[in-house]
Amino acid sequence: MQKLNFLLVEDEALIREGLRALLEKENFVRNIYEAANTKEFKDHITKDIDFVVMDFRLIDTNGLDLMTLLKKETIQPKVIMLTGLEGAELLMNLLKAGVHGIVYKLDGYKEILATINGVLEKGSYFSPKILDIIQANANRWDHIPPVVLTASERDLLKAIASGLTTKEIASLLKLTDSTAETYRIRLIKKMGVQNTAGLIAYAYRNGIL
Repeated sequence: MQKLNFLLVEDEALIREGLRALLEKENFVRNIYEAANTKEFKDHITKDIDFVVMDFRLIDTNGLDLMTLLKKETIQPKVIMLTGLEGAELLMNLLKAGVHGIVYKLDGYKEILATINGVLEKGSYFSPKILDIIQANANRWDHIPPVVLTASERDLLKAIASGLTTKEIASLLKLTDSTAETYRIRLIKKMGVQNTAGLIAYAYRNGIL
């Protein structure tokens, strides 16, 4: 069997080391590299990497941002995204970004291994659980709202989630009251929800907060 080079992208050392120890036992593994942040990801992705196994949430970035960086590289490895989030919008955005497999972290190493083997055999692989979500949202493909916000949008969302009033948000972000309210309404529309409560729920479900 062809031996492959892996890059593990995970900011929690204990999880990263545990996954490395498990992968090292597989007969298809040649080398394993590790990255805990954006800089280390950039340093390693220029190498001859065949597979990236990446946690969606990192201390200084997220999987969608790293997928954007990856698309600029000459080498295009297979990417398996690990996540503890179950937002359908997140999963659909990951598909749009070009991931080859998605694994819920609670499903454990057995599912990671099944996904690696599935990607090797078919080019992509998604468990029945993931496929159910994809199929249920396929008709929304062109209308799925983004789960990546600009820095100013993220600041606004954090302020809203902390329970600040419009006046307090305006003061914090150095905006007029009317501008702060306009931005809040725009963000609600962008996320495709009905109100502020829906906005906060969407943000937590999809790892924005």
